[in-house]
Amino acid sequence: MDKLNRYRAIIEEYMNGRAQSALASQPGAKPHIIVDRDKDEYVLMWVGWSGYKYKHGIMFHLQIMDGKVWVHEDRTDIDIAGRLVDAGIPKSDIVLGFVSPEVRQTGGYAVA
Repeated sequence: MDKLNRYRAIIEEYMNGRAQSALASQPGAKPHIIVDRDKDEYVLMWVGWSGYKYKHGIMFHLQIMDGKVWVHEDRTDIDIAGRLVDAGIPKSDIVLGFVSPEVRQTGGYAVA
């Protein structure tokens, strides 16, 4: 399997696993997985009612660009980048897009 397809498979497997787990802070909300294969974008969000409050939010947003996995958003406490490394994507191929380019240089992940 080539690198791009391997990264896609890792991301989708991770997203599916995350969507299966309950989100204690958002009871009643359901996971929605959004995949755009043309742009290689992957979003996991939660939508639904929790009591009298409507919940709608992104847990994380990933994109594969130029052979690297960009973490555009990570609103979890589980370190998605670390989980991707554990699944086989090297740090040198992960960009923390939500971190300023100046700070990225010191984090051990790809700069861009």
